Amino acid sequence: MKTTITETDGKVIVAVQGELDTDSCEQFQTDIASVAEGSNQAVELDLGRMEYISSKALRVIISFQQRITGQGGSLKVTHVLPAVREVFDMTGLSKSFQVE
Repeated sequence: MKTTITETDGKVIVAVQGELDTDSCEQFQTDIASVAEGSNQAVELDLGRMEYISSKALRVIISFQQRITGQGGSLKVTHVLPAVREVFDMTGLSKSFQVE
């Protein structure tokens, strides 16, 4: 799993590549901590290169969303591959997030 964080046009883009599984969740949390701290801006979670997501990773993303929206920001999930989209749909999270 690899996380890349960039800022473009007034928003933060968090791109995840590979598998976001139980073993990589702790690193992912560390990677996104700086984004969640004091973020009252638009954040895009780009999952276009993420092949797998575990239930633990879903909880991390939910917590990430809550921290960002609690500070007046927003989180949009983009470029979701079909296998990962299926997990979001099955868990009902597609409705909780702006998933594109």
